[in-house]
Amino acid sequence: MDLNHPATPADQPARPSDAGEGAGRAAWLIAGDFLLTVNPIDGSEIEPCPPGRRPIAPRRTPAVAVPADAEPGPPLLAREETRAQLRGLLAGGRSVRLTGPTGVGRSALLAAVAEDCAGLAPDGVVRLSGHRRTVRDLLHELYAAVHRVSDYRPGPAELAAALREVGAVVVLDDVEFGGAALEELLAATPECAYVLAQLPDTPAPAAGSGVLDVPVAGLEPAAGRELLSLAVARELTPAEAAWADELARAGEGRPPYFVRAGAVLRYRAVDGGGPLPPVDGLVGVLAAEMSPGARELLRTAVALGGELPDPAALPALTGDDEVAAAYTELIDCGLLSRVGRRRRLAPDALAALAGSELAAEAAVRTDSLTRHFIWWLADAGVPAAEAVAQADVLLAAQRAAQQAGLADEVVELVRLAAPLLALGPRWGAWERSLRTGQEAAREAGLVAAEAYFHHELGVLAICEGQLARARAELEAATALRGVLSDTGGAVAGRRALALLEDLGRPPGATPAHTPPAGAPLLLTQQPPPEVNGADGADEAETREIPAAAGSPEAAELTLVIQGRSPEAPRPTLRQLVARANRRNAVYTGAGAVLAALLGTVVALGLTSGDTDDGENVTRKDPAVAEDEDALVVDETTAEEPTDEEPEEPSSAPTTEAEAPDPEPTEEPTTPDPTTADPTPEETGDPGEDAAGGDGAPEEPTEDPSDDPTDEPTEEPTEEEPTEEPTDEPTDEPTDEPTEDPTEGASGGPDATPTSTEDAAPAEPAAPGADRGTAG
Repeated sequence: MDLNHPATPADQPARPSDAGEGAGRAAWLIAGDFLLTVNPIDGSEIEPCPPGRRPIAPRRTPAVAVPADAEPGPPLLAREETRAQLRGLLAGGRSVRLTGPTGVGRSALLAAVAEDCAGLAPDGVVRLSGHRRTVRDLLHELYAAVHRVSDYRPGPAELAAALREVGAVVVLDDVEFGGAALEELLAATPECAYVLAQLPDTPAPAAGSGVLDVPVAGLEPAAGRELLSLAVARELTPAEAAWADELARAGEGRPPYFVRAGAVLRYRAVDGGGPLPPVDGLVGVLAAEMSPGARELLRTAVALGGELPDPAALPALTGDDEVAAAYTELIDCGLLSRVGRRRRLAPDALAALAGSELAAEAAVRTDSLTRHFIWWLADAGVPAAEAVAQADVLLAAQRAAQQAGLADEVVELVRLAAPLLALGPRWGAWERSLRTGQEAAREAGLVAAEAYFHHELGVLAICEGQLARARAELEAATALRGVLSDTGGAVAGRRALALLEDLGRPPGATPAHTPPAGAPLLLTQQPPPEVNGADGADEAETREIPAAAGSPEAAELTLVIQGRSPEAPRPTLRQLVARANRRNAVYTGAGAVLAALLGTVVALGLTSGDTDDGENVTRKDPAVAEDEDALVVDETTAEEPTDEEPEEPSSAPTTEAEAPDPEPTEEPTTPDPTTADPTPEETGDPGEDAAGGDGAPEEPTEDPSDDPTDEPTEEPTEEEPTEEPTDEPTDEPTDEPTEDPTEGASGGPDATPTSTEDAAPAEPAAPGADRGTAG
C-alpha cells in the first residue's frame, strides 16, 4: 500500500476538492492510531483508524542538494576557519552547538555549513527552524522532510522507529529550548548529526550528550571595514573608516550594523551628505530615509510584533503591486533577519522602533490586519499548506488583536485558522491558536465558541496521549453545549468521550501463551496427562514446525504427540496382570448392570398390557409374522380336562387393533423373577397351545391364508400402539365352551378359573406364555 494512496476511494470519507481550504470545509487526517476528521463547524471527530487506511511503508525522499537562498545576504567574512572546523566535526558524526548573541552571524554561518555538508549523509542536509517550535514539532518536521507524507501524522511509536533510521545532517537555527528537551531531540535521532544555533543563555545539554559548543564572535575591525566597503561598493574615506571602527567597538562586531551603516552612506550620497549617526541611531535614520512602501512594511511588521508575511502575500495585504521592491529594500538595509526560509524584523530593530511614530499607528493597523487575514482565510480559498507556512504570522495577528481588545475578531480569526493549522506538522501552533481563541471567547461571552475550543483542545490531547487533560476539556465542552442545546456539537463530544473511555479502560489479562509486545510469537502445547499410569512407560514426542521463511518474527508451533519411547522400560508381568484385572472387573460390572436393566425393561413391557376389563391381548409384529410365514391364532379360553378334542380356532385374521405384537425375536426374553411358574391347571392341556406358545395346532381345519371375513382397515405398522385395545376378538370358536372366558388367554394374570378348577387360585402367567410363534 502506498503512503499517498492508503485506501481505495470507496473506503475514504467524503472529502471535497481542496479540502481544508476556506471556511466550513472538513478534512481528514490520519494521526497515529486515530482517524481525525477536522470539522470547523461542530468540532473535530476522532475515531480509531481502520486498518486499511493506514500507510504501510512511507516512501523516502531522495537526498537532494541544499537550494541556495533566493535572497542572499551580506558575504560571510572571516569565517573560513570556523567553517572547516564545523565540517570536520559533522563528517565524524559529532553534533555542534553554535552560541552567540543576536545578529552575530549565526544564520549566515549555518547556511554556509549546509552547503559544505551537502554530500556527507545518506539523507542529505535538512534545514529547520526552531523559532517558536517544540521538540515534537521539530521531530515531525524532520519526518516530513525525509518522507513523502500526505494527510498522515505518525504516532509516537511509528515516529520513533522511523527517525531512528534517518541519517542526515540537520541544520537547526534559532532553537529556543535546551537542557532535557534538547537531549530528547538528540536521543530520538541517533543517526543524525546536528549543527544548531542558540543564544548563550539557553541551557546546554548534558555533558554525555556528545554536543560540542562552538562560540561565534563578532567581526574584527578590519573585517568590519571590508564589509562596509562592500556595502557602498567603493573605498572608505578616513572619516568613514574611523566610523566603521567605532561601530565595531559599540556593536561588538555584529555584521548587521555594518550593513545598516552602508545603507546610511548610500542615502547620504543621494541626499548630499550629513553627519554620521551613532550606532543606536542607525534604525531611526533608515526609517526616515527609506521609501514610503518600505515604511509601510515597517508599520505592518511593528504591528505584528516583528513578523512579516511572505512577499507573495504582501500585494493583497498592502494593495501595492510594487511592494516586492520595498521588501528587498528592507533586506538591503539590514533590518530583516532570517527565520528559516522566511524573514522577520530584526529584534534590535523592533526594539529601536518601539517608541517611534511607526509604533503609534500600530493599534489602528492591527484592526485592518485582523480583518485582512479573516478575508484571506475565508474568501480567498487559501490552501492548508500555505496557511501552515504562515502560521507564525497568523499567531502574531491573533496576539496583536487580543492585546488591542478585539475579542470578537480574534474568535473569528481563530475559528478560520485553527482547522488549517491542525493539518500541518506544527501542532504546537494549533494549540497556541486554540488557547488564544478560548481566552478571547471567554472575554467576549461567546459560549458556543468557547465550547468549540474546549472540544478541539480535548481532541488534541487525545491524539497526544494526555487522557486526563482530554477528559477535562471534553467534559467542559459537553456541559457548555448542553446549556446551548447544541445537538451536533454534543454528539461529537459524546463520541470523543466514549473513545476516551475505551482508551482509559485497563487492558485485559494477557493469556499465558501470548508473548509481550515486541517478543517473537511462541505457541507451545503442553503434553496431555498420562492415561497409562505413572510408570514412565510413555513420554511426549515433540515436533517443531518452522514458520514461513524470511519472517522477522517467526512463529514457533510445538505439537505434542503421545506415544511410547523405544528407550522406555517395558511394563512387568505383575503390572500387565493388574491392568487386565481392572479391565475385567469393569467389563463384568457393566454386563451385570446391562442384564438387570434389560430384565426390568422386559418385565415392565409384559405387565404394561393389563387393562381394567381384564383383557390381555398379545400382539405380534406383522412384518415378522409375514417373514416367518406363521399363523396368527385368536386367543381362546381353556377347556375342562375331558377326552374330547379341542375345537380348532377360527382362521379369520384379526384387525389391526387385534394384531399380535410379540416381543422382538432378536433378543431372548428374560423371565420375570417376581412371577411364579405356571401350573398345569392354569395352562390347560399340555398338548394344547393355549396362548400361541411354542407349538401350533397339528391339524388346522382351515388355511389362515383363505379369504378372511374381515379385512384390516389399514396397513399394520411396526409402531406399537400407545394403549391396549379393549375390544374382544370378533371371531368366536366353532363350539361354545361351557363358560365364557373373561380373558383371551388362559394364563393371564387376571384369568378366571373354569368350573372344575374353582379351588385353584389365579396365578399370573409366565412371561413366555404370552409370546407368539417367535419364541
